[in-house]
Amino acid sequence: MSEFKVTRYKLRTQEEGHRGTDDPFSAVFLSDLHNCSYGEGNSALLQEIRNQSPEAVFVSGDMLTGTVPPETDAAASLLDELTKKYPVYYVNGNHEQRMRQFPDRYEDSYQKYSDTIKSFGVHLLENACERIEIRRMPITVWGYELPMEYYRRTRSAELLPAQLHEALGEPDPASYNLLLTHNPMHFSAYAAWGADLTLAGHLHGGIIRLPFFGGLISPQMRLFPNYTRGLYQINKKKMIVSAGLGSHTVSMRINNPPELVVIDFV
Repeated sequence: MSEFKVTRYKLRTQEEGHRGTDDPFSAVFLSDLHNCSYGEGNSALLQEIRNQSPEAVFVSGDMLTGTVPPETDAAASLLDELTKKYPVYYVNGNHEQRMRQFPDRYEDSYQKYSDTIKSFGVHLLENACERIEIRRMPITVWGYELPMEYYRRTRSAELLPAQLHEALGEPDPASYNLLLTHNPMHFSAYAAWGADLTLAGHLHGGIIRLPFFGGLISPQMRLFPNYTRGLYQINKKKMIVSAGLGSHTVSMRINNPPELVVIDFV
């Protein structure tokens, strides 16, 4: 791929009932790179990220594609460069999870990849959290790995908030709870659990976007899925879904450019 767009969202953190920030800042959100490169060594993507002067980079998975053997160079080299300048918080997508869950197929590929990116300084959140502070705003960054059965092409069961409580524990009432996860289809559960902001990808914008209807199809081959790209809200809880930077299997995008997401916290 040769071009991507920058999509910007402004979020008023005071609206979430927390202290919020009195000193606005920006963060970059990446998803679904799937080994794509924009310029040699992803130079064009890196330059645009630098242009945004983010305080942090958030990643919601599928930075590689789970082929056998997996190709990890594009993802690893990009993360290596990013961690030299920014804190990077990363949750696995279904492609990374697949590598870990099926070692008979992938051998030690996941261990090598995860060890490599953690050696760069990537904060890999495998059903875990980190409490940070940006511009005096307390934030708890959570990484939730949706079980693999929720990615099946046959219709999966409803995800319940209790499953997030079991996997993650309780959200922090004293901070802004930012949830990184890969699949946006269970936004109601994420919001009910207590995520002030959920960042997700996976649906590639619906692959083909139709006027008035939005995204046409999901990776699970379901027509007109919800939450394909954009900003969504349930009560005061918000979710931003990236259309992603790459593609796999169905290598097309119609009316659906790849995107780099920038979030302004004000």
